[in-house]
Amino acid sequence: LVPPGFVTATGLRRLPDLMRYLVAADRRLQQMPTAVQRDTTRMAKVHEMQDEYAWLLEQLPQGRPVPQEVLDVRWMIEELRVSYFAHALGTAFPVSDKRIVKAIDALAP
Repeated sequence: LVPPGFVTATGLRRLPDLMRYLVAADRRLQQMPTAVQRDTTRMAKVHEMQDEYAWLLEQLPQGRPVPQEVLDVRWMIEELRVSYFAHALGTAFPVSDKRIVKAIDALAP
């Protein structure tokens, strides 16, 4: 289910979060049949944040390592998913779409 090098690429400190993300995904699937419109609206916001992040990555110099602060934005998006779909699980830090956009704006060259 995971590619070779997954743990190295993810980083040891992020591994405990992965279980919470899986539980959040399961809760989303459980809620989806009774809350399709809410799920669709929230996923549209997640996709918007993913598009913003992709734009940020495109702005970085090619062939150079991605700075940790930029990589952290990806994890902010994962935490946003938890906040939207499994709020009761809690997030590792305060997160919102506005915080993500603010972080991206601060990191954009």
